[in-house]
Amino acid sequence: MSRFGVQCEDLHSLVQTIDSLDVQINSIYTHFAGGIMDREGNQAQLDRFLDCSEDYVARTIPRHAAASTGCFQQIGTDLDYIRPGGSMYGLCVANDLPSTKMFQDLGFKPAMSLVAQPTFYKLLPAGRRIGYDGLYTTKEPEWIANIACGWSDGYRRKLSLGVGAVKNNRTGQLCPIVGRVSMDFCTIKLPQKPHPNETYSLITDDFAEKTSCASMARNLDAATDELTSTFSTRLPRVYTSKNKIVDILHAVDYCN
Repeated sequence: MSRFGVQCEDLHSLVQTIDSLDVQINSIYTHFAGGIMDREGNQAQLDRFLDCSEDYVARTIPRHAAASTGCFQQIGTDLDYIRPGGSMYGLCVANDLPSTKMFQDLGFKPAMSLVAQPTFYKLLPAGRRIGYDGLYTTKEPEWIANIACGWSDGYRRKLSLGVGAVKNNRTGQLCPIVGRVSMDFCTIKLPQKPHPNETYSLITDDFAEKTSCASMARNLDAATDELTSTFSTRLPRVYTSKNKIVDILHAVDYCN
């Protein structure tokens, strides 16, 4: 990938330098540049890596290559270690539809969802402008709800104006984002007055269009794990097992 390390032809010289400094070499590795659909390119990279590092097998220096993509493709998984990353959390390493479909068919399921309740809702008349710059105008009497999650929490501003949607966890209905996603809130259009204690998923733990990490990443030209790693510390982390809450960590708990 030409980021760190050295090219194959320079490996021997690097090892000699490290040995001269009496520094222990714990392992030698490569990281595949290609995605899930580039098996041929990753195999060629692995072949070059195995060839240039073969001399160090006799020194029992471990070698490894397979991160999530290699594990998925079963390339380099027979070396000393594997390095599954986002796949441990059910995140596909790519956001394109063919890769996501293959990932889903293998039985992976995202571990994370983002769930909230409306903090305020009202029935607005037709012609009411909503949010910064008033970019959405109600066309008829509409139920509009505020969700206390905005771009300062990590929910992308580019999901404004119907690009994003949230899922009603009771009915399964999708509710579009109307107006702009602001710093602390987003506004959603509801089909009817919400039920008490109704919850909505801004991110669903599946591969659904509009609400899953994979779909949002496609729409935003982002990486799936980029989306899940940018949520701020003020959002509590709720841990579940077998559909039961087992722990809740607030920022004061996991930042200390």
